[in-house]
Amino acid sequence: MSAVIEARDLHKYFGPIKALQGVTVEVPEGLTLILGPNGGGKSTFMKVALGLYKPTKGTVKLLGKDPWRHSEVRRSIGVAFDPGRFPKLTTGREWLEFIARTRGANPDDVEKAAGLFGIEDALDRRIEGYSSGMLKRLSLAQAFVGEPAVVFLDEPLANVDFESVAEIVQVIGKWKGKGRSFVIISHIWEPFEGLADYGVVISGGKVYLKGEFRDIADDVAGMFRPPEIKNGNPG
Repeated sequence: MSAVIEARDLHKYFGPIKALQGVTVEVPEGLTLILGPNGGGKSTFMKVALGLYKPTKGTVKLLGKDPWRHSEVRRSIGVAFDPGRFPKLTTGREWLEFIARTRGANPDDVEKAAGLFGIEDALDRRIEGYSSGMLKRLSLAQAFVGEPAVVFLDEPLANVDFESVAEIVQVIGKWKGKGRSFVIISHIWEPFEGLADYGVVISGGKVYLKGEFRDIADDVAGMFRPPEIKNGNPG
């Protein structure tokens, strides 16, 4: 596998809204953080890269193929969106088995994926009865069904408690150690600092910063660190 994503002069417009404006970036294997403010374009970039949105202009390749023309490339990709969307009248097991079938994976992988995020005991309950925390874990579990080569995670740490943050990062780190690649969309970076190989900052629909994460970490910290508190007042 070469680059996970190759984007060249990528544009995506929604009517008058220019969500992406000339994005050019190559996302390598390993763990890549795509950072930026809410509404900056990072989630739109993810959806265009996955072939869910057609580019207005420019090109994008996912694992060497145009994802809009070759949707089969997504069979080797695990994805978790935030917020996750589920058919509420199905059980967690039925949903994950459906995901397994779409990827050509063994349905037995459902138990393994659920176990990664501690929801194996809730698999036979209807999703409509899940708490918000369980829905988050179900969304993450679906991304790991079938042990995909590449996992895309949209805001995996959003709306989770402190203990869950550590658990989720640990799972990601363990799977990265097995040779899996990750593309993580987030507006926070600190929990992933020790795992990240590459980083991209998208703001205003444009690439603001990109590079090996160790080379841009200080710049990222400066961009996203909260303002210092001076004399007891923000500023």
